[in-house]
Amino acid sequence: MSEAAIELARRSRGLAEADFTEELRIPSVGTLSRHREDCRQNAQWLLERFQRMGMDASLHEYGSGHPTVQAEWLAAPGRPLLTIYGHYDVQPPDPLQEWISGPFEPAIRDGSIYARGACDNKGQHLSSLKAAEYAFATGGPALNLRFLVEGEEEGGGEVLPHLLKTEAERLRSDFVFIHDGTLLQLLTGLRGNLYTEIEVTGAAIDLHSGAFGGLAPNPFNTLALILAGLKDRTGRVLIPGFYDAVKDPSPEELASWSTLPITEEMLLQLTGAPALEGEPGYSLLERNFTRPTLDVHGVMGGFTDEGSKTVIPARAAAKVSMRLVPDQDPFVILEALRRQAETLATPGTRVVVKQVGEVAWPILLDSQHVGIGAASRAFEAAFGQAPFLVRAGYSIPVVSDFAANLPDSKIFVSGFSGEDDGAHSPNERMVLDNFHRGTEMVLHLFDELAEA
Repeated sequence: MSEAAIELARRSRGLAEADFTEELRIPSVGTLSRHREDCRQNAQWLLERFQRMGMDASLHEYGSGHPTVQAEWLAAPGRPLLTIYGHYDVQPPDPLQEWISGPFEPAIRDGSIYARGACDNKGQHLSSLKAAEYAFATGGPALNLRFLVEGEEEGGGEVLPHLLKTEAERLRSDFVFIHDGTLLQLLTGLRGNLYTEIEVTGAAIDLHSGAFGGLAPNPFNTLALILAGLKDRTGRVLIPGFYDAVKDPSPEELASWSTLPITEEMLLQLTGAPALEGEPGYSLLERNFTRPTLDVHGVMGGFTDEGSKTVIPARAAAKVSMRLVPDQDPFVILEALRRQAETLATPGTRVVVKQVGEVAWPILLDSQHVGIGAASRAFEAAFGQAPFLVRAGYSIPVVSDFAANLPDSKIFVSGFSGEDDGAHSPNERMVLDNFHRGTEMVLHLFDELAEA
């Protein structure tokens, strides 16, 4: 163990927080074109820091996407190679009025730093970058090291997938640490995501509801019938065949999850909702980890401004996503959704179901490889507690990209953000103690994996 690197990390906490603040000030909103130069600035900011510590670093460019920062140091012959993944792009900060301090004006309150990207994902990848910096400053890491930090995670993109596909042989790794998870959790699986738009059209133009009411088809009425026919009051999806490929978790997984400190009361407090929903007969964690879902995210069309306007709209549309689980095939589900929507449509309307963005495939990960044990010991050394093995209800599409293109790599997914850190929400934060302990965890991880 490089005690010198740990000591340096502890002495350098103020400087690390200054770097954290500096990166958080860059408004690298990857999904908004007006922030394209900000994303490039963030990539360059990371590139320069990797180069300073002596890593061979460059930007991978492809198409019109934001660059992926790649950096590597392969000067530990006979030792394993660890690849660390993160992303520098962040979600849009809206609604701005709900931020206590500016989303790109980092503020420290009560031991946490508040800004867009604090926990998702700048605090995560920066903790690993700082660990590498301290390791190099005290003699070098105990293993070979590579970083891949992309700029398109929040909206999907092609730059990192292109890199993984075209340079898979060069990027072969013994271990891959997907640094985009929750504190004290090691993920054994993730749900996938299929995002769609359901569009209903009727008349060629908007019509007067007095002159044409009862005659002209109303796409909003039809859209409401379709949405109501996709899911029942208990949360069960009504698309025929939707559950055909769904597999129950193993008894061992269920037993492990029963020890998790997650309760209904905790979830009610986190959500602010008066009650939770979900399929009867399944526990809270089963519903979140291993059951597929369908959710409506937005409805567009017609008149929504102040006052009234008696119009029958020519078009109505809804954004609908489905979180899928192994072994559901997103494209089979997409066709089933199309058939169900067309079946529920009323006379005089036309329905089109479109896929939006790239599909995230559901995935199960090996929970027995030696990297899991190494990461568990590193967590225990830094945080005083071993992590739980859990599945995640969310999606990280890049996990499937790594698994498909680097099939011999031992993948583990975790991170240092808390459940209540507000990723994607106003007043996103990261607890600074978790950030600093996370840096120490990665230093321990270097040594643990070097001997794995």
